[in-house]
Amino acid sequence: MNLRQLKYFVKIVEVGGMTRAAQTLFVAQPALSQQIALLEAELGVRLLDRHVHGVMPTAEGELLYRHARTILRQVDNTRALLMQKDEDVTGKVSIGMPSSTGRVLALPLLQRVRDAYPGIVLEIVDVPSADLTGLASQGRVDMSITPDQTPKRGLQVLPVLLEEIYVILHPDVQVSADPMPLAELAQIPLILPSLPNTLRTRVEHVFQQARLEYKLAGEASTSAILIPAVKAGMAATLLPWSAVHEDVRAGALRLVRLPPPAFLRELSLCTSSSLPFTQAASKVRAICLALCQELVRSGQWAGSRMVD
Repeated sequence: MNLRQLKYFVKIVEVGGMTRAAQTLFVAQPALSQQIALLEAELGVRLLDRHVHGVMPTAEGELLYRHARTILRQVDNTRALLMQKDEDVTGKVSIGMPSSTGRVLALPLLQRVRDAYPGIVLEIVDVPSADLTGLASQGRVDMSITPDQTPKRGLQVLPVLLEEIYVILHPDVQVSADPMPLAELAQIPLILPSLPNTLRTRVEHVFQQARLEYKLAGEASTSAILIPAVKAGMAATLLPWSAVHEDVRAGALRLVRLPPPAFLRELSLCTSSSLPFTQAASKVRAICLALCQELVRSGQWAGSRMVD
């Protein structure tokens, strides 16, 4: 097994076919097929299922794909570490974050990095919060902005800011007061993030402490589904301001506070403690931290405050 075979295999899985992979890699298809056959023979497992529309990874292929991506990223990082110079920072850097955070942070971060370091290619990876810890600790992203991250071996965790969680309602829904009593919220159908999810766990804890039960109308793994459901009048949800600020300003959603103590989540910047960190990644990390502070203190990231 060699890096070329892993590179070929990853590309085949990503594009879903031998022909497209060969065209992308500028490799003859017979040579590509031969390398995959050699890889399967060496590992003693079938990695790809062939069908009329292309190829799909087997269970063993899925496992190899995840590990191969990490290996190839580490090779790229090692190359960048050996070649880096202070006056010319280049390389690819990836940062994972939940959709809600991305709605306020992603575009300013992309712009700030491009302006400061044109040689850095920044990738924003938008995934459910439950997946972020694994991505960062395994080196599948260089860093992540992770909600409510608990200490974990192999992971460096830097608390950055606190976000208030609000009740998100259709504008036509009437409430008795703002902040809304928890007992009143218990009477409203809710669509909530699917477990495992740190925000959902906090919701469960808050209601248990109050000895109340909430009405679960549905679940979704992303705010891209939660928000349209609320806009359609199906249910309410609980999210930070960052997730809904554009819709609130447009009048498509209503935002209501919960009673004290404030319902907060903590966002931390997480990196692997065992994998090398390139100069490009260090620059992006510094820009990200400075940008978070700027957005919070200027009021552009409402409902949040920096961790002391």
